[in-house]
Amino acid sequence: MKFREFTVNSHSTREFVDTGVEQRDMNEIKAYLNELNSTVGKEKGFSLILMEDGVDVYKDLDGSGGYCGVMIKGPHYIGLRLDKVEPEIEVFGAFYLQSVVKKIYDLGLGSCWITLKEITPLQKEKLLAGQSGTIQYLLVFGKAVKKEGKTDQNKTIINSGTKYEQNPYGITIIKTNDEARLSVVDTVFFQTWGNVAPYHEMEKRGVLDLLYYVRNSPSYQNGQPCRLILKDGYAEMCVVNPEREQNYTDAGIMLFILEGLAKELSFPSNWHFVNDDSDNTEYRQVAHFNL
Repeated sequence: MKFREFTVNSHSTREFVDTGVEQRDMNEIKAYLNELNSTVGKEKGFSLILMEDGVDVYKDLDGSGGYCGVMIKGPHYIGLRLDKVEPEIEVFGAFYLQSVVKKIYDLGLGSCWITLKEITPLQKEKLLAGQSGTIQYLLVFGKAVKKEGKTDQNKTIINSGTKYEQNPYGITIIKTNDEARLSVVDTVFFQTWGNVAPYHEMEKRGVLDLLYYVRNSPSYQNGQPCRLILKDGYAEMCVVNPEREQNYTDAGIMLFILEGLAKELSFPSNWHFVNDDSDNTEYRQVAHFNL
């Protein structure tokens, strides 16, 4: 599956069949989580906790987990545990939990992020199962309920032969649900903050497709708090309203999407976190990304 297709055709699943996933798939997910935990998770200060008995998790969190207490019922969950709440750990934790979303998607399963901002300390302690740190998000996953009459009308068809002169994004859109999303010119600046990146500059650099698709990166309540500042050979990723903790989680998710798209489109894809300790209340940089 092309990464571009994943960015536009992967949607949050909120209804799951009661039966769990097949053991073969569960073993793949377990192996992937173990790999992440023993390598990058240990280094960066997070871990991913597999909760196979989704029934008990749902019962404990129903009415408090999820947005406004609307908990999503599913057969299995994965918890994102952080050593402490600080931007770098939040960014890396979200980056790798979103990589789990991709892994689950490739297995033909559905998933959805769940916020835990309203749960009690006792509920949080139970989810941590004796581990230190904190937990603010779950990923529910399993087999998605197939609804009768549902079609692929919301999918985007990739058309690599489309010219920029005909379509500045290089794709043919049949129908998508991104009308509410900010446009490329609302999210990408050129050289300095607030200086809108001209189309001809993005076209000259060959990044129009990349910047269009990265708009499909999911964010809390579709808030799209991330911005890119195009520089010479690299881009700076920033978040608006930097006092909002969830914006750093959204930045980590977007970095995973950006890296995957960059690799597929043959751009340099290495990046590093930037600890912006300025007192800027409008925006702060979170990453340097080579392009």
